[in-house]
Amino acid sequence: MATINDIAKMAGVSASTVSHVVNKTRYVSPEKVEKVEKAIQELDNLPNFIVKKASIQTAQVNKQYILMVIADKKSDFQRRIEQQVDERLKQTGYTLITVECNSDISQMEGFFRILLDSNGIAGVLVFPDEKDVLVHRILADAKIPAVVLGREVRDYMADMICTDTMDGAYKAARHLIKKGHERIGFLGRSRERTPQRLDGFKKALKEYGIPEVPEYIYPCLQKEQDVFEVLDRLLGGGRMPTALLIANYAVVIPFLKYIEAHNITCPADISIVCFGCFDWAPLHTPALTTVEQDTGEYAQIAADTLLKRIEHHEYANVPACKSIYQTVTLPTKLVVRSSTCGIGRGPFGEKAASMNELMLSEEEIQSIRLKKATAVISFHYAGKAWMELHLKGIRNIFDNLGISIIGTTDAHFDPQLQCRQLESLRMLEPDIFIAIPTDHKITADAFRRITDSGIRLILISNVPDGLHPGDYVTCVSINEHSHGQNMGHGLGEYMRQHNLKHYGMIVHGADFYATTQRDNAAKQVLSEEYPSLHLCESVSFGKEDEVYKKAGDLVRRYPEIEALYISWDGPAMEVIAALTELGRTDIAIVTSDLDYADALNMAKGGMIKALSAQCPYEQGQAIALAAAKSVLNQTVPPFIGIESVSVTSDNLLKSWKKVFKEEPRQELLQAFKENPNYVSGREYELGAD
Repeated sequence: MATINDIAKMAGVSASTVSHVVNKTRYVSPEKVEKVEKAIQELDNLPNFIVKKASIQTAQVNKQYILMVIADKKSDFQRRIEQQVDERLKQTGYTLITVECNSDISQMEGFFRILLDSNGIAGVLVFPDEKDVLVHRILADAKIPAVVLGREVRDYMADMICTDTMDGAYKAARHLIKKGHERIGFLGRSRERTPQRLDGFKKALKEYGIPEVPEYIYPCLQKEQDVFEVLDRLLGGGRMPTALLIANYAVVIPFLKYIEAHNITCPADISIVCFGCFDWAPLHTPALTTVEQDTGEYAQIAADTLLKRIEHHEYANVPACKSIYQTVTLPTKLVVRSSTCGIGRGPFGEKAASMNELMLSEEEIQSIRLKKATAVISFHYAGKAWMELHLKGIRNIFDNLGISIIGTTDAHFDPQLQCRQLESLRMLEPDIFIAIPTDHKITADAFRRITDSGIRLILISNVPDGLHPGDYVTCVSINEHSHGQNMGHGLGEYMRQHNLKHYGMIVHGADFYATTQRDNAAKQVLSEEYPSLHLCESVSFGKEDEVYKKAGDLVRRYPEIEALYISWDGPAMEVIAALTELGRTDIAIVTSDLDYADALNMAKGGMIKALSAQCPYEQGQAIALAAAKSVLNQTVPPFIGIESVSVTSDNLLKSWKKVFKEEPRQELLQAFKENPNYVSGREYELGAD
């Protein structure tokens, strides 16, 4: 088969001249045109490019094609739109032709002209370039129905399908803020889209009183190397942001390359939200939180709008049709995945440090052993697995460091009793004092006497009135923010999956920062991420023995309640007792803290459907390590937060091993085997690792 070079040789002209004659892309003298056409006529087998052109021109006489023009390389979002528009057009008899310009519009202009002049193109869907050259140079005079996709183009009359990216960025920034982040950066690339997204980002910062830091904002990173250089500045140490909004897909890949190369962990080191609809986002490790568009709805509206204009012969950029053009702005949705996590905060707003920051060198261990330090512990209630595991974690570290525990007390939730116990333990003159205050007000004076005596005070979960960072070594707790979020997601997902609508909340009413932060985080998740659910009422309690009556009264007032949030497992068991008596075992319960009673209830397919479990053994280890560092007079972070574990029946047995550091009890295994709803494979094989 002849080639374009063969034709050029026969005609005595250049190959580019042959191309211009065939494609009519520029002026060629009549003499050369005649030579080229004569050479083509003499050929027995026409070149593919001429056959293809001729077939297109022949087929298009009936205007059976829709042209989709993409100014740049095709993105995942555009690919989805293309596929879904194609599916829609198959129902109409039109065929979709897609052309990518790869940003070189001048090179493609002649081809567009041939297609548009061939009478086969019924209409055009166009993703414009950033400077609108594609629209104004190629389509402005085309007298053909057109729909512009992606954004509005000024001074061009056509239907336009857009996305509210400003609101998408606002949602993303708000999500990060509500997870506790305050140092939030912004990375973008597109000069076309970034301004709107940056406006949404700044709107959220302003609304929540978060200062805008110019050193964290880079809206126009054109090259991969630009991204790397900015990340060197942002993540290279110092006061780095704790979260980033990546406003363009083109920045996502360089970012992921960078953090992998520099051993930066997401979300532990930095949380990210990305703009874009890309198939691999939920498959990445971690799964990426994204701002997405409903491509199905987008494609449907685009195709139907164009088909309507074709049917009524309503052309783009025709003043007579101006009144009919419309701009449709579609909403975005925030898809929350694991690339964002909450930053736990201490009682004074401190960021939660991790246990990794407390590790000791062998030299430090030897120095501590030589000191032969002593410690005392005051528990608010030592009769639960939660406290037993704390003690186990503390002892395992202390035994290795040669630190002796010379006194342990249990206050049985009685603050007056704890005050007397604190005084007795203080008289032992320990080097280290570990305590969880039963009441931050009543016990305040007793704790002040401990700190005034120079004893190193390690607090668990709560800080007495009048004490501030610097008065005590540290406060160790669960990351209550993510703890509460786990509970909120557990309740919301169960209700969504089972088509439930009405729920109630039974929350800790005491002024206890840990449970307050937990309950507020759960409320936020339920109200913002599950807006279709209806909260009947939130009731509070001070002591666990109040819960039985309060739960019964709540359900009597609102018999439509189908699910309950309860601050922790002790009150949850009181609720189960009350609801059982009322014959309302149909109500689903989500709570916190893994213990034998709630684990057994879950294994049997009882009322507890999900919970968030603390890791008290690890919390105990963190307490002991913080105490050890204080013995060496080293600085310890003022708040240490340990991450929690989300638990359902699907991972209950694995979670038991993680929390309790032992194999599940035989009673749990048997309960699973007898549970008619148990499906083999959803949990690891019973009795096996």
